[in-house]
Amino acid sequence: MHEGEFSGGCQCGAIRFHGTKLGRPSICHCRMCQKATGNFFAPLVTVYPGDFQWTRGTPHWFSSSAQIRRGFCHKCGTPLAYEHPNGLEITIGAFDHPAAL
Repeated sequence: MHEGEFSGGCQCGAIRFHGTKLGRPSICHCRMCQKATGNFFAPLVTVYPGDFQWTRGTPHWFSSSAQIRRGFCHKCGTPLAYEHPNGLEITIGAFDHPAAL
């Protein structure tokens, strides 16, 4: 668990977010994450509803399966979020200071 002030957003700045408590970071290698990020893996970190908010704009959502939605910036295409039945995860590369995670 990471506590503090965490912010980030997409490449063009149309979408920004802020959080104060982050869960466990993970790296997903599933084929859907590979396709969604255009990479071999997706580095993600869990966020919690009471400790996370979109502060400028909101992502557009793509349903990649029956239970999974993926959020991205509709202007620049930056992958931002992975929403599943147990919660929400944010792409670590979208944070202003990803090394802190």
